[in-house]
Amino acid sequence: MWAKKFSLPSWAEFELGRAPVFWKTMNGLPPTSGESLTLFYNPAASNLAPNEEFGIAFNGGFNQPIMCGGEPRVMRIKERGEADLPIYTIKIQAPTYAVSLIFSFTNGVEWDGPYKLQFQVLKKWRNKPIIFFNEGLAEELSKEGACEGAIFPDSHVIIESCEIDNLYLEGGDRCKLDLVMGCMDPNSPLYDPFANVDDGSCPVGSDSEEE
Repeated sequence: MWAKKFSLPSWAEFELGRAPVFWKTMNGLPPTSGESLTLFYNPAASNLAPNEEFGIAFNGGFNQPIMCGGEPRVMRIKERGEADLPIYTIKIQAPTYAVSLIFSFTNGVEWDGPYKLQFQVLKKWRNKPIIFFNEGLAEELSKEGACEGAIFPDSHVIIESCEIDNLYLEGGDRCKLDLVMGCMDPNSPLYDPFANVDDGSCPVGSDSEEE
């Protein structure tokens, strides 16, 4: 399916529901391969009604063909009161060989997307063909836990399974999230590369949730 490349709106446009997707990087610069970013989703911009049990789930992967795509992952909910729908977030640790992130959102029945977020690559690789990046990415993601460390729920609430109707069958209507608790700040001495849920064990001063 063709994915539309999405440009960064202003936070005001996003928050008011005029754009569905917003992102923030650690340094405020455009998304770059090998770096982390927080992806935000506002369902008010697409009329995707959040699921009462888990809200909104993220499904995505890197490059084309998509690598790391799989079961949807529940996003963190940022409540905004009764007047506005919540905003949902998930964190992405872009692999070194990632040139794009292709992603969609679901409430278990309906979907919004796919969207495409382009990454800036290392200057020395800017003239390389896509096969160079796909081969490097395939090797990079072949390591155990690599996909779980690249796309992970941004939540302190442990959700062991999510309802995805008949899209991902496992014991009827359940899909396992396979969450692993741990410190997820790569700059922390306690960083756990296999963790996909931050359990707050990083020392004070480590990366924290952005507003």
